[in-house]
Formats: sequence, structure tokens, C-alpha cells
Amino acid sequence: MREIVVALVGNPNVGKSALLNAIAGADVKVGNWPGVTVEKKEAFLKYKDYVIKFVDLPGIYSLRNQTTEEKVTIDFLLKEKPDIVLNVVDATNLKRNLYLTIQLLELEIPMVIALNIWDEAVEKGIVIDYKKMENLLCHPVIPTSAKDRYGIDELVKKLVEVYENKKFVQCEHFEPQFEEYLKKVVQLVKDYKPVLLDVYPKRFLAISLLEGSLNETLQKELEEKIEEIRQEIKSLYKKDIKTLIVEERYGVVLSIYHQTVKKQQEDVVDSSITLDRIFLHKYFGIPIFLFLVWLVFEITFKVSSPYVEWLDKVLSVISSWTLSLLDNVKAPEVLKSFVAEGVLGGVGFVLVFVPVLFTLYVIIAILEGSGYIARAAFLMDRFFGVLGLSGKSFIPLLLGFGCNVPAVYATKTIESEKEKILTTLMIPFMSCGARLTVFAFFVSIFFTDNKGLVIFSLYLIGIMVAVLVALILNRFYFKTKSQFFIMELPPYRLPTFKYVINTAWSRVKAFVVEAGTFIFAMSVLIWFLTNIPYGAKKDETILANVSKQVAVVFEPLGFGTWQATASLFSGFVAKEVVLSAMGNFYVGEKIEEEKKNLTFIEGLSEIGSGFVEANINLVKNFVAIFGFTKEQQQEFDKSLASAIREAFTPISAYSFLVFLLLYTPCLATVFAIKQELNSYRWMFASIAINFTSAWIVSFIVYNLLKNFL
Repeated sequence: MREIVVALVGNPNVGKSALLNAIAGADVKVGNWPGVTVEKKEAFLKYKDYVIKFVDLPGIYSLRNQTTEEKVTIDFLLKEKPDIVLNVVDATNLKRNLYLTIQLLELEIPMVIALNIWDEAVEKGIVIDYKKMENLLCHPVIPTSAKDRYGIDELVKKLVEVYENKKFVQCEHFEPQFEEYLKKVVQLVKDYKPVLLDVYPKRFLAISLLEGSLNETLQKELEEKIEEIRQEIKSLYKKDIKTLIVEERYGVVLSIYHQTVKKQQEDVVDSSITLDRIFLHKYFGIPIFLFLVWLVFEITFKVSSPYVEWLDKVLSVISSWTLSLLDNVKAPEVLKSFVAEGVLGGVGFVLVFVPVLFTLYVIIAILEGSGYIARAAFLMDRFFGVLGLSGKSFIPLLLGFGCNVPAVYATKTIESEKEKILTTLMIPFMSCGARLTVFAFFVSIFFTDNKGLVIFSLYLIGIMVAVLVALILNRFYFKTKSQFFIMELPPYRLPTFKYVINTAWSRVKAFVVEAGTFIFAMSVLIWFLTNIPYGAKKDETILANVSKQVAVVFEPLGFGTWQATASLFSGFVAKEVVLSAMGNFYVGEKIEEEKKNLTFIEGLSEIGSGFVEANINLVKNFVAIFGFTKEQQQEFDKSLASAIREAFTPISAYSFLVFLLLYTPCLATVFAIKQELNSYRWMFASIAINFTSAWIVSFIVYNLLKNFL
């Protein structure tokens, strides 16, 4: 089968992603473009004798090649040379959208224009003569609506038809005299540097040379002759070249608009204006926003937590079946431990994030699709401007208090690459729920009378360090300045159920495939470090021997023992593992649930009853009293508490908690950072920043408390 490569190009908020979902269903691959944090979406569709590959390029307003999104789009269109451009435009906002369309025509790639959101245009009384628009643009125009799949079949059929025709018709839209100047430039290139015509489309090349925006070295004589043409144009039109070209494009846009938009109902009240009076209200806007953020936080963790527990039960049943099978074949203990703790433990650690991420992505898809995310950024921009961020950073940072992994993935809504990196580097300092389990255990031993105050101080330290790190990075590395915040507020829309589910599923699938492989491999590695030589004493394993060498680093912090160091190493897998590791290293007892031997029928029964219980707990969670995190009441072996009391003082214990709060997050968060920022460099930078910050702050805290208390 032959492949047709179709590039989806359009302004932000024109429904490109929704249209892609309507065409290809849930089979959308999500990743990042090489070297940048911009999201990349691809989908494949089999149609007749073809496989159509759709590449959803970032939403852009023009081809100026200034933003990361514009550079990604231009590079793909010029270097990858797709067979067809599918230009998606908002049928309710043609004056703005058609400017990019005119620029795309300059690239001389066969194009199909999708007049998307057609249903809203009809509702608003906008009547568009799309057949006449087709004639004026010299390319097919198809009305579409991703919401109800209107025009989808005709659109796919037209894409194949355009591919088979293999023709590009360039309409000369500019003023005739200016068109002649463009032809003169093309002729000069043919005479002096014809190789450029093999790299760039003629019209794009001519305009870029006149603007002086082409990043190519030209012969001195060619540059001089192009400069002569520039001067002629300036003399004739009395305008700067760049200004003239922009005006010519807008002139074409207005001409097409006025010739094709036949009627627009004047008395239609825009519901978006009415809703903005509520959501962007001077006094009520921020309280409403904070309430919605609270709702995001609540739904994400209260909806997902019952299913996390259910998946844990499923893995426990599978572990029981597996161990029974290994017992039957008389497998050695080391193999049983490896399979149960290394393999199944690694799989479980990946799957435990699926309900959390899926719930979060559903909510984000709803907020994005509805148009509210843009309002949220607008409302909170004033508060985050000092850090070089916008309001879009608020939701990811708040989600970090529940779990850092979904918080990192929530940065997908941030378009600015620098802002996204800065926000992502701040997230690990937000104290997640897993750390709270360790905090609760330590404060119950050392700070009985001030539990709440001590835990609150830890959360506060995390926030203060995150802000300080952001200020330092912004001051010395990113060097971004607070600017006036200018952005488009798209109309409010109700996203379709199919779009929301497909978007969430495609992103979760990307996490399981990419992050899951890394997390599983690391979990197996940690098992080897903590169990080899198998059966050896607790202080003779590889991890113990490494910890003995590293422990000296933590002596200035007050907890320079190999047991504390090994526990922190184990915490790299997951912060809640720290306590079970301490039980093993300090008293030689692993804190874990008792394993039951289950028959196949008993296991299925447990899985089924667990699923029913998860749904019941879901209902209970919705009516439960709000709490950012639940303090889990766990019964720990008194011998562990006694050992910890002997190994730590109140001051060294607090120093240990500060370090646990700030040091390298769990490996799932680490790979989420790599996946979302598409960079091992920033992944390792995050690890270094967290570890360095943790050591410095713990050192300061320990020595201040030791000298003044």
C-alpha cells in the first residue's frame, strides 16, 4: 500500500486535534518533536489502496519562524515535504485564519482547506460560499465538523483525489506590479544561485529574499541586485518591504472574506461574552478559578484512588498465582523473589499511574476543549509574572502536591518552551502524597505535640525552595522578563465525549509504552541492588556496600549512616518505599502485606469484588470531606520506631525529612520529565538541581537547629 503524508496546519483553537480524532479515532500516537518540548501527534488511516499518515503540527498564527512552534512547522513543511497540507480553519473566524492560509499557499504544497467548526458557523447565522472560496484560493475547500463528523468522509476522499492529481495551482493574489517583482527575484536566483530553487518553493523564496529573512549566504552580486529591487519597491509603494507584504496578504484575506461570507446574523448574542463576564469577573474570576482548580485536584485523586487500589489488588492476585506456579515447579527462592518483587513490582509501579493520568488527561481535555485553560492563564498571569511564568503554571504546580507525575504531564497546556521547562523543574519540590506517609511516621515519633506545624513547615520549605530555584534559573539562565500578556481567548465550546476519551487514552498509552519501559527496567535494577548476593546479611548487599561509601556525604546533615543512605536510594523508586526499606535495613523486617495463596477461582473472585468495591469507594470519595492528602493511619512495627528513635535525634530527623522532601523525585517523575521535555539533558539537570538543593537546605536547617536549639 502506498503512503500519503498529510500535514495538519492551522491556528490554535481551530479544532485540529478534534478533527484528527474524528478521522483516525483513538489510534493517535503522542510524543514530542526532536529536541523541543512541543507535542507531536501522528495517526494512520487505511483508505482504499493507501495508508494516510496524518501529522498534527503545532498551532500557529503565521510562518514568521519566531516561536518554537513556528520553527517546527516550517522545518517539517520545507524539509520533510509532505504530500498534502490539510489547512484547518475556523469557519467562525475566517478573517484571522485565512492569513496563515495565504502563507501556506506560498510553500507550493498541494492543499485542502477544512472549514472546521461548521456547525457553530451555521448556529451563528454565518453563511459561507465555500465553492467560491475554493475558486479564489485555487484549492479544495470542505466544510467539516469534528463534533458530529460532518464532512469527514468527503475530506478523506478529497485528500486522496488531490494526491492522485499531483498538481499545485498557484493563484497570483498580490497586486500585479508586485507579482512582477517576485518573478524578477526568481529569475535572479535562476541566474546566480539556482540550487536554492531545489531547496525552497519559488514564491516562498522570492518573498523571503525580499524580506531578508532567508538564512542563506548569497553571492555579493545577487544580494546587490535584490537590494536594487527592494529600493524600487520602496520607491513605488512608499512602504517598508515587510509591511507591504503583510498588507498584501491581509488585502487578499479581506477580499476573499467579503466575497464569500454572504450573510452574518447581527443580533446573535455570543455566549462566550456572557460567560466571560462571569469567569473573568474582576472580583469573582479568581475565586471561581481556585474553586475549579480544587475540583481538578479532588476529581483527579478521588476518582483515581479506588482504581489504583483495585489495580494493586489485581497485581497481588497475579503475584499469588505466579508464586504458586513457581512453587509447583520447585523454582529457587531467588527466582520467586525476582519475579514477585522485581518483575511484577515493576509492572505494578507502572500501572499504578494509569488511573491517575487517565483521570487527569480527561479533565485537561475538557478544560482545553472548552476554552477555559486560556482564561485560567489570563487570570493567574499577574501572580506568576515575577517568576517568568504565566497562569498556566498554576494547575501543574498545585497537582504536584498530590503526585508529581501527573503534575509534570499537566504542563502539556503550556506552549512556551522556557516556561514549560521552568514549571517542570519546580514541580518536584511540591511535596507529594507519598512523602506524607514518611512525614507522618517521623513526626509521630519525634514531634508528637507539633505534628501539624512540622508537616506544614515542610510543605512551606518546598514552596519557598521552588520559588527560589525559579528566580535563580530565570535570572541567570532563561532571562525571561515579565511582559504584557497577550493571548487569544477562544470561544467556549463543549468538547465531545469521543474527543475527550481519545485524547486521554492516546496520552496514557504514550506513558505506558515509553515511561513504562524505563520504569520497569529501573525497578529490576533496584531489585538486584537490594537482593544480591541473595540471602546475604542486610549489610552485605550491593546497595548496602554502595551506601557505606556514599554515607559520608550525609554526615554534615546529621544522618550519615548506611541505613539512612540506603533508604534514600530505595526512595528513588517511590517515596513510600522509604519506610519499608528502613524496616529492612534497621530491624531486618520488611513492612509489607501478608501474601495469600489463592486458587484461580479465588483470585478472580477477589478481582471482581475489588472492582465492585472500587466503584463503591468512588461514590464515597465524591461525598467525602475535602483534604489535599489523606494522612494514612498505618500500624508500624514498634521495633522500627524504636530503632529510628535510637538512630536519629529530633534535629537530624527533621533534617532527614527536609532532604526527603527536596531530593531527587521518584523515577516515574524523572522519566515523566524526560518524556515531557523530550530531553535527557533537562532530566539530569532536574536530578542535579533537586539533589543540590536538598543537600544545601538540609545542611542549613541541621546546623541552624543544632546551634540555636
